[in-house]
Amino acid sequence: MIYEVKVNELAEEFGVHRNTIRNWINSGLLPAQEGPGRRYLIHWEDYKQLCEKYGREPRLIPESAAEEPVVSRTAVPVPAVRLGATAGLLATLPSQIDICQTCGSCAGACPIAGVDALDPRKIVRMAFLGMDEELLASDWPWKCTLCGKCEIVCPMHVEIVQLMHRIRARRDRATVPLPLQKGISTCLQTGNNLGIPREDFVALLQQLGKDLARSVCPGFVTPIDKTGARLLVTVNSKEPFAEPDNLTWWWRIFHAAGESWTISSENWEGVNWGLHAGDDSVMQTLARRMVDNVERLNCTALLLPECGHAYYATRYALERWFPAILQRLKIYSVFDLLLEYFNQGRIRVRPVSDKTVVTLHDSCNYGRKSLKTFGHGFFAEARTLVHSCCTKYVELVPDREENYCCGAGGGGWTSPFTAERVYHGRIKARQIRESGARLVVTSCQTCRDQLAQSLCREFNLNITVCYLWELVADCLVPTEQEQP
Repeated sequence: MIYEVKVNELAEEFGVHRNTIRNWINSGLLPAQEGPGRRYLIHWEDYKQLCEKYGREPRLIPESAAEEPVVSRTAVPVPAVRLGATAGLLATLPSQIDICQTCGSCAGACPIAGVDALDPRKIVRMAFLGMDEELLASDWPWKCTLCGKCEIVCPMHVEIVQLMHRIRARRDRATVPLPLQKGISTCLQTGNNLGIPREDFVALLQQLGKDLARSVCPGFVTPIDKTGARLLVTVNSKEPFAEPDNLTWWWRIFHAAGESWTISSENWEGVNWGLHAGDDSVMQTLARRMVDNVERLNCTALLLPECGHAYYATRYALERWFPAILQRLKIYSVFDLLLEYFNQGRIRVRPVSDKTVVTLHDSCNYGRKSLKTFGHGFFAEARTLVHSCCTKYVELVPDREENYCCGAGGGGWTSPFTAERVYHGRIKARQIRESGARLVVTSCQTCRDQLAQSLCREFNLNITVCYLWELVADCLVPTEQEQP
């Protein structure tokens, strides 16, 4: 049986962009042949399998496929099965999974429910029933972004994200997605995920400082390994590797605020992929290196500007393994530090003059996950900062704690599951389109990359995406020494 359909019809049916359908066809995920009138010919079984993978009911069911044989249904007594204690280890770790009522609230909130015929509810029940081997063999926990959307709707407060972490942690390290493995290995060997040599990193920072001094920050010199500086700043290796000029947005803010700050020339990576891989030993090692830098340079404050994940992972690791240093070390989120500068009058901004409609994408890690783990989610702070720089603002619906993940978190941006990542992001794309915004502000670099490089292309979003600190830097009122 052949199903004849156009690309745009399939795209509408599955809620994705037509380019995604073409990618599925070109990659072989959806076997299809070109037919007449720009249509594709798809075998019914292939179409049915795709529907099952993404949790969709087939739009058209051929009569032959709908026919079922008549079966004699003689009642046969079946003995009751009594469930005892399970042998699976996963069931004993997040202790609350035994109170799951299988209501389906988590599945309804999860953007990838149905992919691989799984959803959070099924994962919980499989763990409860001791199906450890099946869970460890599945890629679904790696396609999950660990965004926590499922947990906020769970009436029994089952710790689903913790269960996903446990599954990842018990996975054989050789079967962890390769990009995560490679990044962790490189970071352990070189001090950063991309293996940038120390001399190259230092030379780049020095050159960027000279360029900044010539343009908007007279007298600026990049403070590398400055002993006694108040603030130690970490870096996402993606920026010096691919977008080095992005570093200078924070540097402009530091210069305007008169901050005493420094960057370490070694072990400067702000990303801790041990969290994504479920590897506590890696998390602890990388956090220990950060503590060593703080002590070596005699700093009293630490800024984690990489993204929500870096803030969440590092703060979690420090509170778990190095609580003593928190007695004398102040940890700043990007919101804390910017608001401190504003409230102390150390920086001033001038709102952009155009009438561009602006919205804010709430990072899952800075938002609901920080709220759950640390007791505070950064929602109001981001909006205060954006309102200071923009005059026309709209909210996404829903927003704050109930906001949808962009689809790239939990290591998703670096994982090989591109089709699933794009499919996950379809709801975020719809939110943005319905808001009418043309500028999307975010506090997470992974979110920014997913929005700007993936969702814009796949869903034809006519938007610009910028970081919160980029927006603030562009709106800074020059200091007296910077006046022309």
